[in-house]
Amino acid sequence: MDRVVAEAGCAEKRRRLLSARFTVYFVLAPCLFLRVDYLEVLRLLKAGGPGLREWSGVDKPSLARARQRLGRQVMRDLHRAAARPLGRDQDLFRGLRVPASDGMLLAVPDSAGNRELFGKSGSRRSPMGYPTARVVAFAECSSHTVLDAVIGGWKDSERIVSDELDRHAGEGTLLLADRGLRGLARWHRLRDRGAHLLWRTGQREGPRVQDVLPHGSYLARIEANKHSKAAGTVKAPPALVRVIEYRIDGQAEAVQLITSLLDHEKYPAGELAALYARRWEIELVLDKIKTHQRDRPVLRSQTPDGVRQQIFAHLIAHYATRDLLAEAARLTQSPAERTSFTRALHVAAAR
Repeated sequence: MDRVVAEAGCAEKRRRLLSARFTVYFVLAPCLFLRVDYLEVLRLLKAGGPGLREWSGVDKPSLARARQRLGRQVMRDLHRAAARPLGRDQDLFRGLRVPASDGMLLAVPDSAGNRELFGKSGSRRSPMGYPTARVVAFAECSSHTVLDAVIGGWKDSERIVSDELDRHAGEGTLLLADRGLRGLARWHRLRDRGAHLLWRTGQREGPRVQDVLPHGSYLARIEANKHSKAAGTVKAPPALVRVIEYRIDGQAEAVQLITSLLDHEKYPAGELAALYARRWEIELVLDKIKTHQRDRPVLRSQTPDGVRQQIFAHLIAHYATRDLLAEAARLTQSPAERTSFTRALHVAAAR
């Protein structure tokens, strides 16, 4: 933590009661101590650290100033420095680690700064509800660990926001993604990094069939949309993919997947279809953050930097809880999926 604070330029030149190090703990604490105000959070932190200095003169404005001094970078960098894959070797798919990307929307307070940066749904003349931050996460499916995230506004495309996360996909990974996060240029960029891909696509796009393979898949060529209205852009070259189509009981629409794993014998279509269902794991991860780690439907922070601090604080708390569960599973030699995230969160808060 001290290294991250120093690298962000937030280390103090003089001793402060509300130091940057303590402010990090203060930003993290509401993710565990739910339904309490900031001064009560401060009291709970003092109770957990009897060696801390006295809090005379500390009030909500001074806490707000301490968070303002901390800025937006420290919590993001702290999460990126701490988060690492927690999956076991037996969780690999034929030697490949399986991450996924997905997004969620979080309502934030209706302040001028939040409205300006994040935006609201509805039209400019008739905005609706609260400003909304869009969070796109990159997570490991087996351990439910969020390895990184990017934050944008309500109107920002998930696909554009997620470009910053591509650095996590490389050799030895098989990235799962839904229709909203795909794109031919991104396909080539990730393949150039050595990553394999398994993405859902729309049947209306009609990839050109090149060769029919056994067991329900075929090779096809996908091309950039010739009707794209993006002026002055260079269209990505075509790509050869393997297409897998199947139906889920009770659903009228067939599922169409495209993958860079062209060998139908080494990577059977049935196994890939079953594997893609694990993309829903990241939606469960995001649901845990939205439902169990928040004490209210709207985040607390009135400023964009504060919103980013709070979101990454939730991601750090989520990672720490997942790390605790992974260690418990290792010690008891039981699957991590059989452990309770909610119970672990309560245990962490109680300690």
